Amino acid sequence: MKVHPMTPSVGTSPRTTHGEPHTATEGDDNINTDNCVDVVELKRELGLLDCISVIIGIVSGSGIFISPRGVLEYSGSVGLSLLVWGLSGLVSLIGALTFTELATMMPESGGMYTYIHTAFGPLPAFVYLWTALIIEEPTMRVIDAFTFGTYVLQPFFPSDPPQVPVRLLAAALILFLAWVNCRGLKGSVNLQDVLMIPKVLILGSIIGVGFYQLATGTSSSTSYQGDVFQGTRLSVAVIATAFYQGLYTYDGWTFPLATGVSLSFLTVVYVLTNVAYFAVLSPQDVMSSTAVAVVDLRAGCLWGDGVGGACVGGYFHSGLSLGRDLRLIRMVFAGARRGHLPKTLSLINIKNCTPVPFIIFMTILTLLLLFSPDVYSLINLLAFSHSFSRLFGTIGLLWLRYKRPEWKRPFKVWLVLPVFYLVLSVMLVVFPVVEEPVTVGIALGVIALGVLVYFLFIYRKIESRTYNSLSDRIYRFVQILLEVMPEKKA
Repeated sequence: MKVHPMTPSVGTSPRTTHGEPHTATEGDDNINTDNCVDVVELKRELGLLDCISVIIGIVSGSGIFISPRGVLEYSGSVGLSLLVWGLSGLVSLIGALTFTELATMMPESGGMYTYIHTAFGPLPAFVYLWTALIIEEPTMRVIDAFTFGTYVLQPFFPSDPPQVPVRLLAAALILFLAWVNCRGLKGSVNLQDVLMIPKVLILGSIIGVGFYQLATGTSSSTSYQGDVFQGTRLSVAVIATAFYQGLYTYDGWTFPLATGVSLSFLTVVYVLTNVAYFAVLSPQDVMSSTAVAVVDLRAGCLWGDGVGGACVGGYFHSGLSLGRDLRLIRMVFAGARRGHLPKTLSLINIKNCTPVPFIIFMTILTLLLLFSPDVYSLINLLAFSHSFSRLFGTIGLLWLRYKRPEWKRPFKVWLVLPVFYLVLSVMLVVFPVVEEPVTVGIALGVIALGVLVYFLFIYRKIESRTYNSLSDRIYRFVQILLEVMPEKKA
């Protein structure tokens, strides 16, 4: 196989016409890795249905099974918690529409990283990339893996299972899915397409149990009918933190057209699922267990404990596989091209055409975060980081409308929506400081560390001969060990 040096990139390089960003179709931002024997590259070839499946696979992860307890805890009442679930879906849809304008205006690889870089320059873009790699993506994986372990083991214990076996099972799942992703991205997409069906069936079963009990008058909700807002916590800081728990469940949207279809569908499903939870369980039952769905199915007598736990646990298999890597791979390649990340992370395996070094790197970070003591604090940490990043992304959209009005915008969102999303993002960043000062402090500390790393290692490039020699040796060693190389074009 004969190859020639080329800067690593994903798909086609950024294109412009007469100084204006090239517009993209739905398939432009997707990845396919077929036919990699003679040409080592990542191509963009996912259809609309694949995109919808991937988004549902990303979004419909562990959140709907673990966040109901957090939403209820911070909202204080069944009525407000249901409002939070519905409004979280609406807010996520508004955010998706807002960033669709940026996606169609700047279709080159990198997503939010590219948008922030274009609007504000390299430092804010690097800080976003830093927080995405250090906080957001590993934390998502830890939450999903922890929930998987909890749900698989819950049927064998009368209350929440012990933490040690839960975390060991979570670690095993993380390692297994890293292996699956290293074997081939397209195969993971096909698996996710297939497993999307049982995902919907599991949620459908929960909804069916709940509405059956409502219809037959055996629902536990009769104990608080007529006063569903009893116990509501009216603090703005507390309600904002409740939205953290709800918004986490809807996170993961990408791909413009597919996002609207997927989020609309999932908003309806999630609200109905929570209605079903409260139809079968009392608020005290929801608050007392991390594995709400298993308790719900056990109380509804639909499945035995073992079957219910296994099915709900298996739900997370595809949610943890490829979906989130699709977003990160594009950012990693874009960051490596601009010198914001080590070029080693953008190397591709010559056999399977998968970014093996990147997958290994993310797996190590995820395993380290697995020792975090509280999964709900992780959700708040993740939600704060997302809100902070999207705050800058929304400001960037408004700034580019003012600075670059001549740029073509195939999709131009109504101005009221990004302004509303901006105000909400400010509230989500500011108010939870009162309720979760430690969590917010950790996030701000990571952001400050990212600024320091930028000035020490990127803004002021290291010119040491020893450092450069060591970096080159590591690069070559990884290439030989993992059989990887920079992306090549035909």
